[in-house]
Amino acid sequence: MKIDYATPIFREYPMLKMDIHWSIKNPFDYNALEWNVEGIEKPSQEFLAEKSVEFYYEKEVNEYKGQRDGLYPSLEDQLDQIYHEGVDAWKATIQEIKDKHPKTLFDSDELERRKQEVRDFLK
Repeated sequence: MKIDYATPIFREYPMLKMDIHWSIKNPFDYNALEWNVEGIEKPSQEFLAEKSVEFYYEKEVNEYKGQRDGLYPSLEDQLDQIYHEGVDAWKATIQEIKDKHPKTLFDSDELERRKQEVRDFLK
């Protein structure tokens, strides 16, 4: 299992600068993390691993948004369709895109399952 330890540092400690406060030669190797921050304890491997799981799960859940973005007609075209064909035709156009790329709902049980999987892996 590959765990990205660098991304959570960017998210959890945005005030810290890479290569000044911390560095990591291999983002998938916690032991490669060098921490040079006075007053802030080096985050534990489990903490960063869980934050990594959270980040990638959120990204996965929200992936549908990016898939839909380029498919929606421009607002101008949508308004034009409503004017010429009516609201029902516009709704059908939008619904087709939504059906192709359904919204994924955040599932806290699934997130917890993934975190536990990482905890078990780290043991």
